[in-house]
Amino acid sequence: MVSSLSHADKMAGGIEQIRLANRLHEMGIRDISFEIKGDVELKPGVRTGEKTDLDVMARDADGRVHGYQFKEIKNPKKLVKKVFDNIKQLDESGADFKTFVIDTKGTMAEHEALRAHQRLTEVYGNTNIQFIVRVEDGILIIPPNGKFLPEGTL
Repeated sequence: MVSSLSHADKMAGGIEQIRLANRLHEMGIRDISFEIKGDVELKPGVRTGEKTDLDVMARDADGRVHGYQFKEIKNPKKLVKKVFDNIKQLDESGADFKTFVIDTKGTMAEHEALRAHQRLTEVYGNTNIQFIVRVEDGILIIPPNGKFLPEGTL
């Protein structure tokens, strides 16, 4: 995570990771880690898969693991493709709750025209990976009632 702060093109993601960790800490979560990769024990009997890349991992009081992957995608037309290109980073993680946080260009209307919400909802249905997609004029949240933070819903 610190290395991402030394590269201008990766700084936004590193800052977002720190913001999330700070928010989790303020909520009372103390078991927070950064940059969890493959073959790491998340909890007894659960190891991360080879392609795992969690930017932030938090463990709640009940021992459930919340994993987060942050991406910045400049071209909104490539949003779903980039999700599929990187899905194993979360899908193989073994986390109980998996959340992709994506920053991209475009408006809610443009993303609706690209069917981003519909396509990501299908991904959620197949993988239980949740999505927070921040666009210029709003946020797509999939599923709307997801458990994005250890203490409840967003």
